[in-house]
Amino acid sequence: MLVPLGLAYIASVLENEGNDIEIIDMNAEKVTDEHLQRRVSDADVVGITGMITEYQEVLRITNIIKETNRHIKVVLGGPLATTTPQELLQISQADFVVIGEGERTIADLVSAIKQGDNFADIKGIGCKDGNQISITDRPEPIANLNIIPFPARHLLDMNRYVQNQFHSFSSKMEGFGEIKSTNLITSRGCPYSCTFCFRDMWGYKWRGRSPENIVEEMEFLYAKYGINGFFFNDDTFVLDRNRVFEFCNLLKERKLNVVWFCNGRVNLMTKELLEAMYEAGCKEIAYGIESGSQKMLNSLKKSITLEQVRNTVKWTKQAGISANGYFMIGLPGETKEDIRQTIGFAEELDLGFYGFSLLTPLPGTELYNAAVEKGLIQADMASLKDWAFNTNVNLTKDCSNEDLVAFKNEIFRKFTLKNFGKYYMFNPAFLKRATKVALSLQNINEAKDLARKTKGIIQSYWHKA
Repeated sequence: MLVPLGLAYIASVLENEGNDIEIIDMNAEKVTDEHLQRRVSDADVVGITGMITEYQEVLRITNIIKETNRHIKVVLGGPLATTTPQELLQISQADFVVIGEGERTIADLVSAIKQGDNFADIKGIGCKDGNQISITDRPEPIANLNIIPFPARHLLDMNRYVQNQFHSFSSKMEGFGEIKSTNLITSRGCPYSCTFCFRDMWGYKWRGRSPENIVEEMEFLYAKYGINGFFFNDDTFVLDRNRVFEFCNLLKERKLNVVWFCNGRVNLMTKELLEAMYEAGCKEIAYGIESGSQKMLNSLKKSITLEQVRNTVKWTKQAGISANGYFMIGLPGETKEDIRQTIGFAEELDLGFYGFSLLTPLPGTELYNAAVEKGLIQADMASLKDWAFNTNVNLTKDCSNEDLVAFKNEIFRKFTLKNFGKYYMFNPAFLKRATKVALSLQNINEAKDLARKTKGIIQSYWHKA
């Protein structure tokens, strides 16, 4: 379970402004509708964040809050609100949306709500005035991320989140002792142009926290919660090599005995950088490899080569770091031979962990717009309900839906069973995690979604022969 950093950052900013704040993590807490109503009944403002896959749940929670107290101002934020602000205000009972990076905007908005001010001068919001909806210009991104206070983790039950998340990758940290890990983020923005990636939240301009600021947060978490394992959720943690070198040196200077994981990019890694990262406690790096076909990588505008992948994976292993990789199939114009190349390339790399997925064009991406133009996706809010179950669109050149399912089952056999064993579904750790998921269900719709997903997993499992 990951700390909801977006909510925690917003909460921290608002708390610093003198507001009484409560965080309700619907993913971590078992909150019934009645319990939710009791907790929000006296609130002046309720903010809701959500991904595109949570569209229906965002609408449902908005309705519950308005039914509880119609005077509560409901503010929607996150990727869903950023992608479709106008449409969300039209179809939901929400009063406002915050578009993109929210810390500065939400502070201005809450202040204006409390004082009854005009909202027209607040950048980065959408609001209703009767039947009229207005969307203001987006503000400039926050240039200095060091000025943002640390996430308000004290408003969460951290016992829900502090765990050995390295187990998710079947990692073994021999000689290190008990690992208590959590997630944090050290940078925002990405300058690359991958067609499948959603960048509207943080933008194209990369901004990084200073090494001192990062290590200060790590030391705080170590002292307060005993956390000694860190998952950096940045899209491009390694973009500024000098920053990474400084960060690694500072960790060693402070003698902070920790392990950590980050996302890397194969075109940015060097042997020297990887060696420095290992000496500073880096145990795993995940690379977005995506495909074993150079033609497909070029079509995705990934800006990497297969040779860079081979070299970087080799260097990562030589440095003593576990190399993990993420791949996709079902790409635009992809052929069966391309998918075969991807499977063969993945086997050749012999990674510590494999993550495979069927391509899903997300609203707000170049890939999604192309699919809309071809008539493969409806560009309206009615179709968003399908995203609650990870809708996939077949954009390949010569693969039927049945072909893609067959490839998915083959990948499952070759990589999931290889990593976790033939009887992984009966592994105590897996069963414990599955039980937690089942107990966290909020309503019948979530139960139905889980049942559908479980059915798919079981079908894949029994097709392993």
